[in-house]
Amino acid sequence: MVTVEDVKNYLGIDYADDMVESNIARMIKVSDSYLKGSIGDPYPDDDPRAIELALIIIADLYNNRDLSDRVTANTRRLVDDMSLQLRCELRGG
Repeated sequence: MVTVEDVKNYLGIDYADDMVESNIARMIKVSDSYLKGSIGDPYPDDDPRAIELALIIIADLYNNRDLSDRVTANTRRLVDDMSLQLRCELRGG
């Protein structure tokens, strides 16, 4: 599992206030849930590929958190995938 420090290093954030750290912590939880939904629970959270996937997801969410017209196709796909995962999990449970 990635840490707030891992994410700050990946994003190149030298200084983070409480708001930035809170946003990063929330995005770590989101990426964990996303990976559980897409890979399975439990997934190998110490595997370098899973760590890189988590960092990529978090970076995209962090860099595109305003959801303006500039939102990447990847962010739109992440949102669609997470929505589909939630719908499938609710129907199955």
